[in-house]
This record gives sequence, structure tokens and C-alpha cells, in this order.
Amino acid sequence: MRTLPSKRMSLLTEREAQLVLSSAPRNLAGLTPRELRGRILRARRLMEKYQDEAQRQRREALRKEVPSRSRRAEGNRNTLRKAEYFALTLERFEKRLALLERKARTPARAASRPSTRRATRTATGGRKPARRTRAAGRTAKAPASGKRATRQKRGGALKQERFASLKR
Repeated sequence: MRTLPSKRMSLLTEREAQLVLSSAPRNLAGLTPRELRGRILRARRLMEKYQDEAQRQRREALRKEVPSRSRRAEGNRNTLRKAEYFALTLERFEKRLALLERKARTPARAASRPSTRRATRTATGGRKPARRTRAAGRTAKAPASGKRATRQKRGGALKQERFASLKR
């Protein structure tokens, strides 16, 4: 169930609404990583606050907890909505921060290694780089018996030789 932006904003205080609106894609583009980290902290703190509040209200409504106010809490739908808004806001901020950090790391990595195949070959002396195997770093040993080596080469052919119908 989607709610109208006016209904959504009526649940939030002015500062909370500004935080949620700053997570819109057009507003995220102008934020620096430092600003994003600060907003992530604020959004996480508010999300946890409203999740805890919703849990307390639920316990009061179920009469498992003594009411903290003069009137018992009857429902927590709006509190849960606010927690959900801040969870979505937090997710947007974290995605944007991850994108900015990934972009910051990429140029440093690209400058440290050659980008083209030709540059790689010239760096290794004109040869292709050695192919890494599963047992990288181990020395190759000769098989213990010649019989084992032939079995490995033939694959499933040895088993087929046992069947009389295939021998013919």
C-alpha cells in the first residue's frame, strides 16, 4: 500500500522530513561521502528509535507492559510506517555511499596495473603470463604408479572395457 507524499510527510517532523527528502536521487548526487556518513548515522538512529517505539506500543496494546502514559497505546501503524521510511532512507544513503567509495577505489586500482593486453605482454617480456592452477605454489610430483596415470588419462573408458557388449 503506497501512501501519498503529503500523508507521509505529515507523520514526520520538519527535520525528519528534510532527511527523508535529501535521500531522493536528485538530492543524493550533490552529497559528499562525509555528508552521507552523517546522514546514515541520523537515519539509522531514527529508524531504531521508531522500531523500539513500535515494539513498546505493541507490548502495551497486548497488555504485556504497563503503559508509560496515562492512556494505553492502541496501535502502532504510524510508528511502524515511520520506521519503514527511515529504513528506506538509510538504504538509499548506504547505496550511494558504496557507489562513491567504489568509484574512488577504481581509478587508484586502474593506475597501478596495466589496462591493455599489450601492456601486460610487454611487462612480462613478450610472453603470456603463466596460467595459475588450483595447486598454485605447490611443486608437481610424478605419479606414484604408471597405472594410475593411465587411468586418469582415459577417464571412463576403463569401465566401459569391462562390459562384454562393449568389448566387441
